[in-house]
Amino acid sequence: MKGKKEEIDKKGLNEVISLSKKILKILYVVLIVGALLAIITIFKVSGLFKLLIGVLKVVSPLFIGFIIAWLFNPLVKKLKERGLPKVLSALIVYAIFLIFLFLFIRVFIPVIYSQLNELLTRVPTIIQDVTKFFENFIRQFSISGIDITNVKNNIFTTIETLILNFSNSLPKTFLNIVVSLFSGVGTILISLVIGLYMLFDFDAISTHFIKLLPTKHQYEISCLITNIGTEVRKSVNGTLLIASMVLVCDTVGFSIVGLDAPLLFGVFCGLTDLIPYIGPYIGGAAAVIVGFSQSPVVGISVLIICIIVQLVENYILQPVVMSKAMQLHPVTIIVGLLVFGYFFGIIGMILATPCIALLKVIWRFCANKFNLFKDDSAVIVK
Repeated sequence: MKGKKEEIDKKGLNEVISLSKKILKILYVVLIVGALLAIITIFKVSGLFKLLIGVLKVVSPLFIGFIIAWLFNPLVKKLKERGLPKVLSALIVYAIFLIFLFLFIRVFIPVIYSQLNELLTRVPTIIQDVTKFFENFIRQFSISGIDITNVKNNIFTTIETLILNFSNSLPKTFLNIVVSLFSGVGTILISLVIGLYMLFDFDAISTHFIKLLPTKHQYEISCLITNIGTEVRKSVNGTLLIASMVLVCDTVGFSIVGLDAPLLFGVFCGLTDLIPYIGPYIGGAAAVIVGFSQSPVVGISVLIICIIVQLVENYILQPVVMSKAMQLHPVTIIVGLLVFGYFFGIIGMILATPCIALLKVIWRFCANKFNLFKDDSAVIVK
């Protein structure tokens, strides 16, 4: 009896310890989110954001050049491993990048703008078709003796307002982006030149920066920077690759089924796919609505394409490309989306995942350096 009692006590104690560890992990997440909210709020209220944005505008060529060099440095290393000189490798990578950039400006932007204008001419027809669709849907499911006229009118007004706001803001947003790009041509050119020079000897620049730090911290900081670069690069490269695949697949599929402005909606689906979880539904919903406004066949076909592309992304592209390298829990990503989306809007939601990956590496470094966590397995009673 005594042995059984001891066995039961050990089992119960282990369960309590396991539950305590889970609660602590939840508290750590809450603590991180709270600290992040507090820091962002302080920056926003104190006006430090404006100061930070002003400083970034001044040093933006240096920052953009560094980002370009950081993204292309692995490709230069691969070409160098194949026997090519470092300078020649950097020039080849840069030449390919500039060719793609030229094709995008010369080919894609005019086509997208043309399709955007064609779509705007159909906005009244789209509103009318969507209204008829919902009117028939409500009529089929209406209950005798219940007047739903007000509800129906509110739904139609909301739909019309959303479509009109979307159609009015879309060309303005597109033009603002294009104007901003061309108005910053000087900054972009300087950034490209800085990025090219940094790419010639990117590793030496990183080493020189680390040497400016105290000697006793150089190794730790070097490991931290390496881990940050690895995690963020996996996140950025994987996300951009998957979004590009979604863009191509959706554009081809929309063109085959005859959707109006297929490239425009393909680009829109690719951009919204940068937002985890909710992004694909935002892009797909707009394409499906326009598809149903053309005909039920086109609408159903567009819906099927969006579903197929989403399934391929979830079960093939995400596991193969990302390989679960980021190791971020879905709840963590969703919380990050809510926080960054609240403070920074759509741009914040796009940048949420890389920022969370960066914070994860920094948190892990601090935990290991200051022994914030002990080995939990030693506490388990055997």
